Amino acid sequence: MKKTYSIIVLALLIVLTGVNLWIMLSGKHECPSQCHSSENNACYLSKTMSLNEEQKEKYNKIKQHYQQQAILVADSLHISQECLMRELMKSDRDSLTIAQIEAKISSCQSMLLHLSVEQYYQIRDILSPEQIPQLNKLFAQILICRPTCNHRDDDAGTIPHLE
Repeated sequence: MKKTYSIIVLALLIVLTGVNLWIMLSGKHECPSQCHSSENNACYLSKTMSLNEEQKEKYNKIKQHYQQQAILVADSLHISQECLMRELMKSDRDSLTIAQIEAKISSCQSMLLHLSVEQYYQIRDILSPEQIPQLNKLFAQILICRPTCNHRDDDAGTIPHLE
């Protein structure tokens, strides 16, 4: 019985591996060429703001610069949050260690906010005066609203209201 079971499991594994290899090598799973092409894959902000080609190029450089920084900070934030959770689950948790981890988490969140603010200023600098109100609206939705909020759509619930 045990030998038959092992043979069945081994045969199943070989068949599944073969199917996976066939799918990978067939190339039918590839993403359409447009999802890898930066020319055809305009981002939400570029579309919403109706950026011209020069602005798109400048924006892509700004976005790339801040994305690289934000990824590093977000990774650090995630690791710190995991450390905090591990510390909280300990039966002999140390309040000093927890406070240090909380400070690290707050620091990461502050850095992410700072990166967003700096990115806003750099994007605003490449826009025409007519495009800035739309940028303000987009960033208000990012910085103020969360998916669960019930604020007004027109100004993301800011007081005083954005004009």
